[in-house]
Amino acid sequence: MTRFLRIFLRDRLDQSVQLAGFGKHPAWDDHIDDLGLTTETLVIIRRILYSEGIGSLVSAGAWNRLEERGQAVGFDHRFVWSRETQAVVGGIWASSDGKGRARFPMIVCLQVGVNGWRAVHSFLPEVEDLGALCKLAKDQQKFRDTFADLQRRLSSNALGDSGSGVQVSNLAEERKQAILDGMVALAQGLKTYRKRGARDGERSIHFRLPAISNRTKESLEFWAGYLETRIGLPVPCLTIASAGLGPVDVIAGEPHAQDFFCLRAAEKTLPMSRAFAGAKDLPDAELEAKVYLRSFELGSMEPPGNRQVRRWWPFQ
Repeated sequence: MTRFLRIFLRDRLDQSVQLAGFGKHPAWDDHIDDLGLTTETLVIIRRILYSEGIGSLVSAGAWNRLEERGQAVGFDHRFVWSRETQAVVGGIWASSDGKGRARFPMIVCLQVGVNGWRAVHSFLPEVEDLGALCKLAKDQQKFRDTFADLQRRLSSNALGDSGSGVQVSNLAEERKQAILDGMVALAQGLKTYRKRGARDGERSIHFRLPAISNRTKESLEFWAGYLETRIGLPVPCLTIASAGLGPVDVIAGEPHAQDFFCLRAAEKTLPMSRAFAGAKDLPDAELEAKVYLRSFELGSMEPPGNRQVRRWWPFQ
C-alpha cells in the first residue's frame, strides 16, 4: 500500500473543521501564500491537485489545443474528496495573479470528519460563500481576514448540521436514462478496476458522468452518495462537478497528474463513460441504479432496510 493510501483522509480531526486556500489571486503577484494547510491531507491535496496536477498540465500546454478549438471549459468546479468518515469539500474558480496571469485558478476547501455526501450537504454553502468573498477581496489582509472569520465560525459550530435529508429538484425525464447508464458504468468499472488494479498496480481510474441537475450541490451529493451508500468505497475518491449541466468526473485511487486533464476538457473531447453491454452483472447493476435513483428523488440517501453495502475494495 502506498503512503497516499495509508494516510490520506485519515487525520486526527477531533471534531474540528480545517480550512485551506491556495492558488492565484490578484492580491498576490504570484501564487497565494498557502493558508491553513494544517493536516497531511490538505498538504497532499495542494500538491496533487494544484502543483502536480493543474501546474504540470499548464506547464505542458495540455489545454492550449482545446482552447484553440473552442473545446476548453473554464475553471468553475466544486469537488468532494472523500474516504469513509472524512471528506474535503472545495471549490475551484478561474482567477489571476497581480500581474494578470490567468492560467491558474483559486482553490478553497475544508476538511471535516463526516462522509462525502454529508460534507457536501452541510458545508458546500460555506465554501461557496468563502469563494465569493475571497474573489471580492482587494488586498491580502482582507483575503486572510475572510478566511479567519469563517474558521472562527466553523470552530464554534464544530460539525454543524449533517442531517440525512437531501433536497432535490425534479430530475428531467430525458436525463434519467443517461444518469442510470452512468451509475452502471461506474459500478462495473470500479469492480473491474478492483480486480485489475490489485493485480497490475494501477493507481487510479477516471470516470466521466452526467450531472443530475444544474445545481452543483445536487450532483455532488448524488454521485458521492452512490459511491458511499451503494458501493462502499474505502479508498479515496474525488468527485468533481462542473458548473451547470457540465459533466461530473470521478477519480478513484491515487490520481496521476493527467487525471486532472478533465477539469478543462469539454464533453466533446472527453466523452461519458459507458457500461459493458454484455456483462453478466448488468441486470443487477441496472436494478441497483434504479433503486438508488428513486431513493434520491424521494430525499433518502441510505440503502433500503439499512442493508450492508458491498465492499469491493481490498484496501482497508
